[in-house]
Amino acid sequence: MAASRNRWMEFQPILGMPTCLLKYGKVQSDTQTVILVIPGNPGVIEYYDCFMEELYRRLEGRVPVWGVSHAGHVQPPDGNQQLYDKLSYEVCTLEGQIRHKVTFIKENIPANVKLIFIGHSIGCYIILKILDQLDHKIKRCFMLFPTIERMAASPNGRVYTPALKYLRWLAPFLVKGVSYLPENTKRWLIECHFKNEDIPSCTQSATLSFISPFSVSNSLYMAHQEMQAVDKLDVPLLTRHMPILSFYFGSCDGWCPLAYGEELRSRFPTGDIRTCDQGYSHAYVIDASPQMADIVSDWAQPFL
Repeated sequence: MAASRNRWMEFQPILGMPTCLLKYGKVQSDTQTVILVIPGNPGVIEYYDCFMEELYRRLEGRVPVWGVSHAGHVQPPDGNQQLYDKLSYEVCTLEGQIRHKVTFIKENIPANVKLIFIGHSIGCYIILKILDQLDHKIKRCFMLFPTIERMAASPNGRVYTPALKYLRWLAPFLVKGVSYLPENTKRWLIECHFKNEDIPSCTQSATLSFISPFSVSNSLYMAHQEMQAVDKLDVPLLTRHMPILSFYFGSCDGWCPLAYGEELRSRFPTGDIRTCDQGYSHAYVIDASPQMADIVSDWAQPFL
Protein backbone atom coordinates (compact mmCIF):
# COMPACT_ATOMS: atom_id res chain seq x y z
CA MET A 1 0.00 0.00 0.00
CA ALA A 2 1.26 3.44 -0.95
CA ALA A 3 0.27 6.17 1.51
CA SER A 4 0.97 9.80 2.30
CA ARG A 5 -0.58 12.04 4.89
CA ASN A 6 -4.11 11.99 3.46
CA ARG A 7 -3.68 9.66 0.48
CA TRP A 8 -3.86 5.90 0.33
CA MET A 9 -3.51 3.56 -2.63
CA GLU A 10 -4.18 -0.08 -1.90
CA PHE A 11 -5.52 -3.34 -3.26
CA GLN A 12 -8.71 -4.80 -1.85
CA PRO A 13 -10.53 -7.96 -2.98
CA ILE A 14 -13.92 -7.15 -4.51
CA LEU A 15 -15.92 -10.12 -5.77
CA GLY A 16 -12.66 -12.03 -5.34
CA MET A 17 -10.62 -9.79 -7.66
CA PRO A 18 -7.87 -7.68 -6.05
CA THR A 19 -8.82 -4.13 -7.02
CA CYS A 20 -6.71 -0.98 -6.88
CA LEU A 21 -8.30 1.79 -4.80
CA LEU A 22 -7.22 5.40 -4.40
CA LYS A 23 -8.42 7.34 -1.36
CA TYR A 24 -8.03 10.93 -0.25
CA GLY A 25 -9.39 11.22 3.28
CA LYS A 26 -10.98 8.61 5.54
CA VAL A 27 -14.58 7.62 6.17
CA GLN A 28 -15.12 8.05 9.91
CA SER A 29 -18.10 7.91 12.25
CA ASP A 30 -18.96 11.56 11.61
CA THR A 31 -18.48 11.45 7.81
CA GLN A 32 -21.62 12.66 6.09
CA THR A 33 -20.65 12.59 2.40
CA VAL A 34 -18.15 10.76 0.19
CA ILE A 35 -17.21 11.68 -3.37
CA LEU A 36 -16.65 8.52 -5.42
CA VAL A 37 -14.89 8.54 -8.80
CA ILE A 38 -15.83 5.86 -11.34
CA PRO A 39 -13.25 5.85 -14.17
CA GLY A 40 -13.47 5.39 -17.90
CA ASN A 41 -11.68 2.66 -19.82
CA PRO A 42 -8.88 1.86 -19.12
CA GLY A 43 -10.16 1.92 -15.58
CA VAL A 44 -6.85 2.54 -13.82
CA ILE A 45 -7.76 4.89 -11.00
CA GLU A 46 -4.21 6.22 -10.72
CA TYR A 47 -4.80 8.14 -13.97
CA TYR A 48 -7.20 10.26 -11.88
CA ASP A 49 -4.73 10.91 -9.06
CA CYS A 50 -3.94 14.52 -10.01
CA PHE A 51 -7.64 15.26 -10.55
CA MET A 52 -8.64 13.71 -7.21
CA GLU A 53 -5.80 15.37 -5.30
CA GLU A 54 -6.71 18.80 -6.65
CA LEU A 55 -10.42 18.23 -5.98
CA TYR A 56 -9.67 17.17 -2.39
CA ARG A 57 -7.46 20.26 -1.94
CA ARG A 58 -10.07 22.59 -3.41
CA LEU A 59 -12.63 21.16 -0.96
CA GLU A 60 -10.13 21.78 1.87
CA GLY A 61 -10.18 18.10 2.87
CA ARG A 62 -13.74 18.38 4.17
CA VAL A 63 -15.06 15.52 2.04
CA PRO A 64 -13.25 12.20 1.33
CA VAL A 65 -12.56 11.70 -2.37
CA TRP A 66 -12.29 8.03 -3.26
CA GLY A 67 -11.84 6.19 -6.54
CA VAL A 68 -12.11 2.54 -7.53
CA SER A 69 -10.39 0.93 -10.50
CA HIS A 70 -12.25 -1.40 -12.80
CA ALA A 71 -11.76 -5.06 -11.94
CA GLY A 72 -8.80 -6.53 -13.77
CA HIS A 73 -7.53 -3.25 -15.23
CA VAL A 74 -4.58 -3.12 -12.83
CA GLN A 75 -2.44 -6.25 -12.57
CA PRO A 76 -3.02 -7.68 -9.06
CA PRO A 77 -0.05 -8.19 -6.76
CA ASP A 78 1.56 -11.61 -6.75
CA GLY A 79 -1.12 -14.17 -6.05
CA ASN A 80 -3.25 -16.81 -7.70
CA GLN A 81 -3.09 -15.63 -11.31
CA GLN A 82 -4.97 -18.73 -12.46
CA LEU A 83 -7.88 -17.71 -10.20
CA TYR A 84 -7.73 -14.10 -11.43
CA ASP A 85 -7.85 -15.29 -15.05
CA LYS A 86 -10.94 -17.36 -14.24
CA LEU A 87 -12.60 -14.50 -12.36
CA SER A 88 -12.03 -12.15 -15.28
CA TYR A 89 -14.72 -13.98 -17.28
CA GLU A 90 -17.23 -13.10 -14.56
CA VAL A 91 -16.09 -9.81 -13.02
CA CYS A 92 -14.32 -8.01 -15.86
CA THR A 93 -17.26 -7.91 -18.25
CA LEU A 94 -19.27 -4.70 -18.47
CA GLU A 95 -22.07 -6.23 -16.39
CA GLY A 96 -19.47 -7.60 -13.98
CA GLN A 97 -18.00 -4.12 -13.52
CA ILE A 98 -21.45 -2.83 -12.55
CA ARG A 99 -21.79 -5.56 -9.88
CA HIS A 100 -18.21 -4.85 -8.83
CA LYS A 101 -18.99 -1.18 -8.06
CA VAL A 102 -22.21 -2.00 -6.20
CA THR A 103 -20.33 -4.52 -4.06
CA PHE A 104 -17.52 -2.07 -3.32
CA ILE A 105 -19.95 0.62 -2.18
CA LYS A 106 -22.02 -1.70 -0.01
CA GLU A 107 -18.93 -3.21 1.65
CA ASN A 108 -16.98 0.01 2.21
CA ILE A 109 -19.33 2.98 2.59
CA PRO A 110 -21.99 2.91 5.34
CA ALA A 111 -25.57 3.30 4.09
CA ASN A 112 -26.04 6.45 6.18
CA VAL A 113 -23.23 8.22 4.29
CA LYS A 114 -24.42 10.26 1.32
CA LEU A 115 -22.72 9.86 -2.06
CA ILE A 116 -21.62 12.24 -4.77
CA PHE A 117 -20.55 10.37 -7.90
CA ILE A 118 -18.09 11.59 -10.49
CA GLY A 119 -18.19 9.46 -13.60
CA HIS A 120 -15.98 9.68 -16.64
CA SER A 121 -16.82 8.19 -20.03
CA ILE A 122 -18.12 4.61 -19.52
CA GLY A 123 -18.03 5.30 -15.77
CA CYS A 124 -21.14 7.45 -16.35
CA TYR A 125 -22.98 4.48 -17.86
CA ILE A 126 -21.97 2.34 -14.87
CA ILE A 127 -23.24 5.00 -12.44
CA LEU A 128 -26.63 5.11 -14.18
CA LYS A 129 -26.91 1.33 -13.90
CA ILE A 130 -26.13 1.19 -10.17
CA LEU A 131 -28.37 4.03 -8.95
CA ASP A 132 -31.41 1.79 -8.44
CA GLN A 133 -29.32 -0.82 -6.60
CA LEU A 134 -28.08 1.32 -3.71
CA ASP A 135 -29.57 2.14 -0.31
CA HIS A 136 -27.43 5.28 -0.02
CA LYS A 137 -28.80 8.75 -0.59
CA ILE A 138 -27.26 10.07 -3.81
CA LYS A 139 -26.77 13.82 -3.62
CA ARG A 140 -25.40 14.34 -7.14
CA CYS A 141 -23.83 12.57 -10.11
CA PHE A 142 -21.38 14.55 -12.21
CA MET A 143 -21.14 12.88 -15.62
CA LEU A 144 -17.98 14.02 -17.40
CA PHE A 145 -17.67 13.33 -21.13
CA PRO A 146 -20.39 10.68 -20.75
CA THR A 147 -20.61 7.65 -23.04
CA ILE A 148 -24.20 6.62 -22.31
CA GLU A 149 -25.54 6.02 -25.82
CA ARG A 150 -24.64 5.10 -29.40
CA MET A 151 -20.97 4.34 -28.75
CA ALA A 152 -20.49 2.23 -31.87
CA ALA A 153 -22.11 4.95 -34.02
CA SER A 154 -19.83 7.70 -32.67
CA PRO A 155 -16.87 8.85 -34.82
CA ASN A 156 -14.41 6.90 -32.66
CA GLY A 157 -16.78 3.97 -32.34
CA ARG A 158 -16.96 3.51 -36.10
CA VAL A 159 -13.17 3.08 -36.12
CA TYR A 160 -12.71 1.03 -32.97
CA THR A 161 -15.71 -1.32 -33.16
CA PRO A 162 -14.31 -3.50 -35.98
CA ALA A 163 -10.79 -3.29 -34.52
CA LEU A 164 -12.04 -4.49 -31.14
CA LYS A 165 -14.02 -7.28 -32.75
CA TYR A 166 -11.27 -8.69 -34.96
CA LEU A 167 -7.91 -7.46 -33.70
CA ARG A 168 -8.10 -7.10 -29.92
CA TRP A 169 -6.44 -10.52 -29.39
CA LEU A 170 -3.21 -9.08 -30.85
CA ALA A 171 -2.72 -6.46 -28.14
CA PRO A 172 -1.97 -8.80 -25.20
CA PHE A 173 0.80 -10.48 -27.25
CA LEU A 174 2.36 -7.12 -28.08
CA VAL A 175 2.08 -5.99 -24.47
CA LYS A 176 3.64 -9.24 -23.27
CA GLY A 177 6.74 -8.39 -25.27
CA VAL A 178 6.83 -4.87 -23.84
CA SER A 179 6.39 -6.24 -20.31
CA TYR A 180 9.80 -7.98 -20.55
CA LEU A 181 11.59 -4.68 -21.18
CA PRO A 182 13.53 -3.01 -18.34
CA GLU A 183 11.55 -0.53 -16.25
CA ASN A 184 13.60 2.42 -17.52
CA THR A 185 12.92 1.43 -21.13
CA LYS A 186 9.18 1.26 -20.49
CA ARG A 187 9.28 4.68 -18.87
CA TRP A 188 11.17 6.04 -21.88
CA LEU A 189 8.56 4.61 -24.27
CA ILE A 190 5.76 6.23 -22.26
CA GLU A 191 7.61 9.56 -22.32
CA CYS A 192 8.02 9.26 -26.09
CA HIS A 193 4.31 8.55 -26.51
CA PHE A 194 3.38 11.68 -24.56
CA LYS A 195 6.39 13.79 -25.65
CA ASN A 196 4.33 16.71 -26.96
CA GLU A 197 1.95 16.81 -23.99
CA ASP A 198 2.32 18.29 -20.53
CA ILE A 199 1.07 15.25 -18.65
CA PRO A 200 0.58 14.90 -14.89
CA SER A 201 3.13 12.77 -13.06
CA CYS A 202 0.56 10.08 -12.28
CA THR A 203 0.11 9.28 -15.98
CA GLN A 204 3.42 7.47 -16.27
CA SER A 205 2.96 5.28 -13.19
CA ALA A 206 -0.66 4.56 -14.12
CA THR A 207 0.40 3.44 -17.59
CA LEU A 208 3.10 1.21 -16.12
CA SER A 209 0.51 -0.48 -13.90
CA PHE A 210 -1.70 -1.07 -16.94
CA ILE A 211 0.96 -2.61 -19.19
CA SER A 212 0.31 -6.30 -18.66
CA PRO A 213 -1.43 -8.84 -20.92
CA PHE A 214 -4.00 -9.48 -18.17
CA SER A 215 -5.00 -5.82 -17.78
CA VAL A 216 -4.97 -4.95 -21.47
CA SER A 217 -7.00 -8.04 -22.38
CA ASN A 218 -9.65 -7.21 -19.77
CA SER A 219 -9.82 -3.56 -20.84
CA LEU A 220 -10.22 -4.38 -24.53
CA TYR A 221 -12.85 -7.05 -23.92
CA MET A 222 -14.83 -4.59 -21.81
CA ALA A 223 -14.49 -2.01 -24.60
CA HIS A 224 -15.76 -4.57 -27.12
CA GLN A 225 -18.82 -5.14 -24.94
CA GLU A 226 -19.36 -1.39 -24.56
CA MET A 227 -19.75 -1.02 -28.32
CA GLN A 228 -22.57 -3.57 -28.25
CA ALA A 229 -24.30 -2.68 -24.97
CA VAL A 230 -24.15 1.14 -24.94
CA ASP A 231 -26.55 1.89 -27.74
CA LYS A 232 -30.08 3.19 -27.24
CA LEU A 233 -30.46 5.94 -24.65
CA ASP A 234 -32.26 4.64 -21.55
CA VAL A 235 -34.82 7.44 -21.38
CA PRO A 236 -36.94 5.98 -18.51
CA LEU A 237 -33.81 5.59 -16.34
CA LEU A 238 -32.67 9.13 -17.10
CA THR A 239 -36.14 10.51 -16.47
CA ARG A 240 -36.21 8.91 -13.01
CA HIS A 241 -32.84 10.28 -11.99
CA MET A 242 -32.46 13.51 -13.97
CA PRO A 243 -32.99 15.69 -10.83
CA ILE A 244 -29.65 14.43 -9.46
CA LEU A 245 -27.69 14.29 -12.73
CA SER A 246 -25.26 16.86 -14.13
CA PHE A 247 -23.68 16.35 -17.56
CA TYR A 248 -20.53 17.84 -19.05
CA PHE A 249 -20.00 17.28 -22.78
CA GLY A 250 -16.86 18.02 -24.72
CA SER A 251 -16.94 20.39 -27.67
CA CYS A 252 -14.85 18.07 -29.85
CA ASP A 253 -15.34 14.56 -28.46
CA GLY A 254 -15.12 11.57 -30.77
CA TRP A 255 -16.85 9.29 -28.26
CA CYS A 256 -19.81 11.46 -27.27
CA PRO A 257 -20.21 14.09 -29.99
CA LEU A 258 -21.62 17.50 -29.25
CA ALA A 259 -24.79 16.47 -31.08
CA TYR A 260 -25.46 13.87 -28.38
CA GLY A 261 -25.39 16.58 -25.73
CA GLU A 262 -27.63 18.87 -27.76
CA GLU A 263 -30.15 16.08 -28.29
CA LEU A 264 -30.09 15.26 -24.57
CA ARG A 265 -30.69 18.94 -23.76
CA SER A 266 -33.64 19.01 -26.17
CA ARG A 267 -35.11 15.93 -24.54
CA PHE A 268 -34.53 17.24 -21.00
CA PRO A 269 -34.67 21.06 -21.30
CA THR A 270 -34.57 21.59 -17.53
CA GLY A 271 -31.65 19.22 -17.00
CA ASP A 272 -28.20 20.37 -15.85
CA ILE A 273 -26.40 19.74 -19.15
CA ARG A 274 -23.30 21.78 -19.91
CA THR A 275 -20.79 21.97 -22.75
CA CYS A 276 -17.07 22.50 -22.37
CA ASP A 277 -15.94 25.82 -23.85
CA GLN A 278 -12.23 25.23 -23.19
CA GLY A 279 -11.55 22.48 -25.72
CA TYR A 280 -10.62 19.83 -23.14
CA SER A 281 -10.27 16.36 -24.60
CA HIS A 282 -12.28 13.26 -23.74
CA ALA A 283 -9.22 12.00 -21.84
CA TYR A 284 -9.20 15.07 -19.61
CA VAL A 285 -7.08 13.32 -16.98
CA ILE A 286 -4.18 13.62 -19.43
CA ASP A 287 -4.50 17.27 -20.41
CA ALA A 288 -6.81 19.04 -17.95
CA SER A 289 -6.92 17.37 -14.53
CA PRO A 290 -6.46 20.55 -12.43
CA GLN A 291 -8.85 22.54 -14.61
CA MET A 292 -11.58 19.89 -14.42
CA ALA A 293 -11.08 19.61 -10.65
CA ASP A 294 -11.71 23.36 -10.41
CA ILE A 295 -14.86 23.08 -12.50
CA VAL A 296 -16.27 20.14 -10.53
CA SER A 297 -15.39 21.59 -7.11
CA ASP A 298 -17.30 24.79 -7.90
CA TRP A 299 -20.17 22.81 -9.43
CA ALA A 300 -20.42 20.55 -6.37
CA GLN A 301 -20.54 23.29 -3.71
CA PRO A 302 -24.36 23.43 -3.40
CA PHE A 303 -24.48 19.67 -2.76
CA LEU A 304 -21.82 19.39 -0.04
